[in-house]
Amino acid sequence: MVSRKLLLIIFFIASLTQIHGDVMKISNFTVIIDVDRDPQHIIYNITLQNMVDYPLVPGIVEFRLQKQGPKKLWIIPLPFEKEVKPLEVKNLKGYYSFDGVNKIPMKTYVEYYNNYSIIKYEIWEPIERRSNITIFLEYDTHILEDGILFKTLSIPVGSNMDIEHLNIKFITNRYSKTYQYPSGDTFKVPKDTLLMINAEFSILPLPKLPTYGYLLFWLSLFLLVFLLLVYEIVRSYGREDRDSHR
Repeated sequence: MVSRKLLLIIFFIASLTQIHGDVMKISNFTVIIDVDRDPQHIIYNITLQNMVDYPLVPGIVEFRLQKQGPKKLWIIPLPFEKEVKPLEVKNLKGYYSFDGVNKIPMKTYVEYYNNYSIIKYEIWEPIERRSNITIFLEYDTHILEDGILFKTLSIPVGSNMDIEHLNIKFITNRYSKTYQYPSGDTFKVPKDTLLMINAEFSILPLPKLPTYGYLLFWLSLFLLVFLLLVYEIVRSYGREDRDSHR
């Protein structure tokens, strides 16, 4: 009888990771990216909310990470050609707090798959009914794609529960942000979906652009080369005509 009760308790705890997406939500999720550091430093500040009238154990919560960037031909980014791969996570740390002040270390780890990676953390302390818990995660990763004049990055955010308010903050003193898609800094992300925030930065003091600056740069360069070739061809034909009439 004792072993059966133990089995039921273990099964219940394991099942929490499957059902807490319906009884818990992430009411606030702030992502801070220090673009200037190498590798880039990323901080998560998460408020996890118990939405029911009884205590809940969060159990295992996961976040999917993915790196997207343009494929390159030598140093030239190829338009509309994307390369997807997992993010390599370093120096991962995690804490949780019930009062926002006293931080308790928690178990954190990373799992790697073919084209994505997953950060997981575990909390086996119950959240009281209709209460919140604050979670702090930070890690280093190479998320910035280097270019000659422009640098791009993709911030993937997704969870196995709803994210009600997602806030994205970029910290940089070295670059100007030239493009972001989708635009804005506050989003809502349904559970089991991955929102990809694409941004571009430049060493040039440029304003916000309607699309990637590197696309405009290379298209302008190719157009200039094309016009110069046309000009040279027209000039050569003009010289031949003048020579034939002499």
